[in-house]
Amino acid sequence: MKIQNRLSLISSALWGIVFIVVALLIFGLYKTNIENSVYRNLQKTSQIIGYYFFEKDEVSPKEFIKIKKQYEKINNPYYEIYDENNYLKYGNTPDIPIETIEEIRTKKKLTFTTQEFLCYGVYYKDNQGNFVIITKEKKEDIYYYINPLIWILLSAFILGLLATIFLNKWIANMAYRPIREAIRQVKKMSPGDSMHLNATYTVKDEIYDLTETFNELLKKISDTFKIQQNFVSYVSHEFKTPLAAIQGNLEVFSLKDRSPEEYRALSRTLIDEIYQLQEILNILLVVSDLRKNTDISEQIRIDEMILDIIKRVSDKHFDYKECINFTINISPENIGLLQINIDKTQIFIALFNLIENAVKFSQGKTVQIHLYEIKGKIHVVIQDKGIGIPEKQIKEISRPFYRADNAEKVSGTGIGLSIALRILEKNFIKYTIESSINKGTVITLIFMNS
Repeated sequence: MKIQNRLSLISSALWGIVFIVVALLIFGLYKTNIENSVYRNLQKTSQIIGYYFFEKDEVSPKEFIKIKKQYEKINNPYYEIYDENNYLKYGNTPDIPIETIEEIRTKKKLTFTTQEFLCYGVYYKDNQGNFVIITKEKKEDIYYYINPLIWILLSAFILGLLATIFLNKWIANMAYRPIREAIRQVKKMSPGDSMHLNATYTVKDEIYDLTETFNELLKKISDTFKIQQNFVSYVSHEFKTPLAAIQGNLEVFSLKDRSPEEYRALSRTLIDEIYQLQEILNILLVVSDLRKNTDISEQIRIDEMILDIIKRVSDKHFDYKECINFTINISPENIGLLQINIDKTQIFIALFNLIENAVKFSQGKTVQIHLYEIKGKIHVVIQDKGIGIPEKQIKEISRPFYRADNAEKVSGTGIGLSIALRILEKNFIKYTIESSINKGTVITLIFMNS
């Protein structure tokens, strides 16, 4: 059973239970009130009957005429008067137990019921003797007034229950409409498509929050599909160059016999290419977080690492070799701060990607790298004057394979910067990124564990 149908039935059942409880209370109060009213009338009737039968000799003829008129107006023919010996003196056939009559004498007055009647008894003391007067009202006459209430309550219950079921289904149908729409949209989605739920309304309630949460999840799933789609392309691209170099060197070298010096030169070349493959594998390990819970930190000189990276970037981008400017502002007494304990491979990958990006996107303009110290912490600033990053897209650049709209003309896969930022976060290195279109980008790193 669907949730909305189940909730509709539960809500209707609860309404029915509440109505039954209220109806029973109304019925009970009404019945009690009717009975109390009957007992009050029976009490007045008992007094009139007593006056009529026993007070004729004690009141004036004029007063007795009034009593007689009241007696004649009584439309209740059911009454009984018992003498001191509990014999019926006036009234209908005696059907009251002697124990009840004696109880009336003891308590002076008593309300009670028999199988057919509601009864009121009173002890009446007179100069003619001590009597017990009992007046009665048939139960069926009382229920004549109660039965319509029963039918009214029963009809109200049936009609109200049907109306409640209908209204609950209608309300549940409206309330769950956004969920059904979301299910319909999700069923139409397929990997690679734009995965986003379009909310049918913007009221910020629980359904709206649920839709937004699903959109965040779908965004992550969509990013994962994009990563999978680009991963093979990235791996093949990165492995292609060193493998082609190894293959080409071996093919050329096998064409004729070579001297020992040529063999040694080939070995050095192949070793360099293998090292490059090893660096690519290290990058893949970082991307997959296989070293997340390992501690392989070692002591390095950050300035020496930056110089090594500058050399490698310059060799790779030979045309921009003269564009990199590196400055150090460390006082002699703080020179020891340059020694830091960190994962050498990871920080090398991060700094290499940041510096290489600055060089690539500057396209021949000066890239300034400045290393300095503030309050015992090493700061590294990488500043370029390149194309910059759109302000609205700065928050997105940490996503793997994400590239800004203005980066299409520069070769790349969009994974380098995301890897660098992930490494910085993992090694507790604070960073800030400031960028303006066509003015450049400034990345500031703060080494907290220096």
